[in-house]
Amino acid sequence: MQPPPWETVLRAIHSGQQPPAAAWQALTAEEQELLDLLQKEKLTAHALELLGNIDEEAAWRKVSEGLEKQRTQKRMVHMRFLRYAAIIVGILLMGATGYLLLKTDKQPVPRDVVSGTYITEPLNHKRATLVLDDGRRLDLHQQADSTIHQGQTAINNIDTSLLKYTAVTETLKPAGYNTLIIPRGGKYKIELADGTEVWLNAETILHYPVHFGGVASRKVVLEKGEAYFKVKPNAKLPFIVNAGEVDVRVLGTEFNVNTYTSVPTTTLVHGSVQLNGDAASSTLRPNEQAKYSNGAFVRKTVDTETYTAWRFGQMIYEEITLEEVMNMLGRQYDYTITFTDPALKGQKFGGRFKETEHIEDVLAAIGKAGDLKFSIRGKTIIVSPVLSK
Repeated sequence: MQPPPWETVLRAIHSGQQPPAAAWQALTAEEQELLDLLQKEKLTAHALELLGNIDEEAAWRKVSEGLEKQRTQKRMVHMRFLRYAAIIVGILLMGATGYLLLKTDKQPVPRDVVSGTYITEPLNHKRATLVLDDGRRLDLHQQADSTIHQGQTAINNIDTSLLKYTAVTETLKPAGYNTLIIPRGGKYKIELADGTEVWLNAETILHYPVHFGGVASRKVVLEKGEAYFKVKPNAKLPFIVNAGEVDVRVLGTEFNVNTYTSVPTTTLVHGSVQLNGDAASSTLRPNEQAKYSNGAFVRKTVDTETYTAWRFGQMIYEEITLEEVMNMLGRQYDYTITFTDPALKGQKFGGRFKETEHIEDVLAAIGKAGDLKFSIRGKTIIVSPVLSK
């Protein structure tokens, strides 16, 4: 069952994306006003959490009571809202205290991490959401081995891990764009209509055409995150990856683009790529990496395995800070990170782990190496120093 248009828009706003035009146009004036208020008051996260954690019937009763008590206020909320909308209105009317009363379960107690003792459920990494050019959203992990027909292109979702595009016939008319969204803790592979293969890491968004007919170049947009490209050679149609301020231009090659930070980083494995920024350009050779910062490219020779091992389910750290390590683990295992002592963030670490390993075992190994204590509360990892006896 598809969510109502206002919920689709809410989720897009919260994730920093442009809401689908069709969903936004379907909203009533009151719903648009409500969403504007949620965004202005920075309550979108609370709204989404509320939707996923409360008993709807109980919430409706609470909201109704809250509405009755607020009749004298200047801002009146029309009761003709959908039941979903009324739940969110309750957040605004009753405030944080009322919101907490609606939650059915208490905050879980933090549990210390011990190697070999598993307190979390295994994570399904085969998760992604496909947004079609008409605004429809499809949860791919719920549609294994399915086929979608979009114009003259067939889209096959294979084993909830590969999305393959096949252009049925030649066409000169440019296609619409689809968007593939990979959540925290997820991974997916896509084969574009030209045969180019793209591996997408956790917390990544890729925007691309359904096929490449009727265009002068094959251009895709890496809106955020990290992707590994194995480009199908085509001298007549150069392949271009737009990653923020940088365009990566190739004919046929393999390379990794990382935009998790504000400094886009390109790592070349095979072939050659030309990098173009607003005020600079650079050409990479195999085993070179370039970062674009302050209008210039900084190149260096690297071991490419360190930066591409994620494609094979491995995580390699080479003398990076604990904060960077924890951010990477948070993305791969879908956790938020809290440090009890900010001074811990600068500690340096190196190591290699497989994403199939339990998060408890990974944390235990890091804790042993750095005299650190880890505990888990719900979806939060708490990092603390080991107190001396």
